[in-house]
Amino acid sequence: MVNRAKERRRRLNYSIKRQMQMRLFLKVLSVVLLGLVLSSAIFFYMSNQEVGETYRQFHIQARNFLDFLLPGIAIAFMVGLVVAISIALFFPHKIAGPLYRIEREVKEMVGEGDLRVRFTVRDGDEVGDLADALNTMVGKLRTKIERLNAVADELSALSEDQNIDRERLRETVGMLERILKEFKL
Repeated sequence: MVNRAKERRRRLNYSIKRQMQMRLFLKVLSVVLLGLVLSSAIFFYMSNQEVGETYRQFHIQARNFLDFLLPGIAIAFMVGLVVAISIALFFPHKIAGPLYRIEREVKEMVGEGDLRVRFTVRDGDEVGDLADALNTMVGKLRTKIERLNAVADELSALSEDQNIDRERLRETVGMLERILKEFKL
């Protein structure tokens, strides 16, 4: 049973929201590609100079530096493109996956009233601070609801008492009202 739970948790850790990952992928890729194109254009412009007479003395058959640099520019662009695609493929997964898992747990568990949930992320995930903040929030909500339950239990006990102490009832109702005012609706 424990092994099954670990396997399920491992599968959940790799689940991601594909649309978010694709949007992040396209944004990162477009930024990197724009940088590559701009750097290549600047490199091309700066290197498109006439070859002086001194180079012609070496019997080099070229009209300008670009004839020498064009293969270098093409190779640099291709290497940059491969690196950009690699970064764009793996970078969004560290954000999209944990965000999707947290979103799902908030909807499925906290949204249904289960405040025992603990948000955990793997080492190296980018949203550890968000998980910690959500855990703090859920803990505070749990504490307030526990206080409400305690006051409700006290009111229930008071309602069953034949010799009801009106002053104690007023204090308990006042406490209930103070706790409820902590929630802003």
